[in-house]
Amino acid sequence: MSLVQVRLSEPRSRGYAIPIEPGLIHKAGKALQPRFKGYAPFIISNPRVFGLWGKALTTSLAKAGFGKPGLHLMPDGEKHKNFAQYQRGLTALAQWGEGLRGKPLVILLGGGVIGDLGGFVAASYKRGVPFVQVPTSLLAMVDSSVGGKLGIDFPAPGGLIKNLVGAFAQPEAVLIDPAVLATLEPRQLVSGLGEVVKTAVLFDPALFALLERNVAGLKRGEPALYAKVVAACAAHKARVVASDPFDRRGHRALLNLGHTFGHAVESASKFKLLHGEAVGFGLACAADLAAGQGLLEPKAHAQMARLRGLLGALGLPLRLKRLPMAPVLKAMAQDKKFEGGARFVLPTRLGRCVLHPLKGLAPAQAVLAARFD
Repeated sequence: MSLVQVRLSEPRSRGYAIPIEPGLIHKAGKALQPRFKGYAPFIISNPRVFGLWGKALTTSLAKAGFGKPGLHLMPDGEKHKNFAQYQRGLTALAQWGEGLRGKPLVILLGGGVIGDLGGFVAASYKRGVPFVQVPTSLLAMVDSSVGGKLGIDFPAPGGLIKNLVGAFAQPEAVLIDPAVLATLEPRQLVSGLGEVVKTAVLFDPALFALLERNVAGLKRGEPALYAKVVAACAAHKARVVASDPFDRRGHRALLNLGHTFGHAVESASKFKLLHGEAVGFGLACAADLAAGQGLLEPKAHAQMARLRGLLGALGLPLRLKRLPMAPVLKAMAQDKKFEGGARFVLPTRLGRCVLHPLKGLAPAQAVLAARFD
C-alpha cells in the first residue's frame, strides 16, 4: 500500500490520509472503522458506478460493524452537475438524516462529478458533515478527490460556467483503489490521463518520462503501473494543497495549467468534450502560448515537442473541430485567475510553470484559432 498524507497548514483544518492500494474498496469499512465507529454512512453515487462497486463497498461497511447505509444515486455526467441535482441530493440526505441516531458520514463513490457535487451536498448539510472520497475514475483519483474543492456548474451572463458555485471543505479521507480502473470506459481512462500529463509537466520530469515509456500499458490500464502513477500525482497535489488549502495565497493557481483553455472549450462544447480531453488540448495551447510569449527556456522547445507527442500517443486531442470563438472567450473571461486582468499558467520547461499576465485575450485567441480545424 502507498500512503499519501495531506498535512494542512491552516489551524482550523485537519489533515487526512490517502491510502492507495489495489483491492482497497473491499476493505473500505475496515479502513474507516477506527476513526468513524458509531457513525452512520450515507453513500452518494450514480447508478453505473454503484452497480459495479456498491456491493463491495456496502459489504465492507457491514463487516466493519457499520449499519445499513443510506443511499442516493445521482445521474451520471457533467451535464448533471447542476443546482437541481444539488438540491435533490440535499433533500435525500435531510430526509435520511431526520431522526438519525449517530453522526452522519457521507461516502462519495464515483468520479469527479460525484465528488464535486456530492461533496458540496455534504459541505452544506447542517453547515458541513464529514465525508470521504472513494474515487472510481482516474481523473478523480489524481486530481478532483484531493484538495477539498467542491461545487456545481452554474449559468452566468456568458453561459454555463464550470464550478462557478461551490465551497472548500476537506474530506476526512480519500480511499483510492487503482483496480477499479479495470471497469472504466477507455475514453474515460484517456481523459484522466490529461490530468496526469498536466501534473508531470508541472512538477515531475521523471513522471513525464515514465508516461512516455509506458503509453501502451497506460492505455491497457495496467493496475501496478497506475498504482505508481496515481501515488505520484496524489503526492504532488497533496503538497500544493497543504500549503494553500483554501486557495488564498495563489499557490494552487498553478494546478490550473491547461485549464483556462480547457474549461473554456469544455463549456463551449456543451460538455461533449470530457474534462481531461479538454485539459489535454489546453496543455497543447499553453505550450503554444508560452512559446509565443517568449517564456520557453532553450531546451524547452524540444520538451514541448515531446509533450505534443505524448498527448497524441495517448489519444488526447491536439486539435478540435472549430468552436464558436465568442462563447470560448466569454468562458475564459470568467476564469478565476482573471482578477485584475488575464493570467495564464504557462510552462517554461518540464517541471517549471509560471503564472503569466496578458494585456488581453488576443494572443490566446490566436493560439486557439491555430488549433481549431
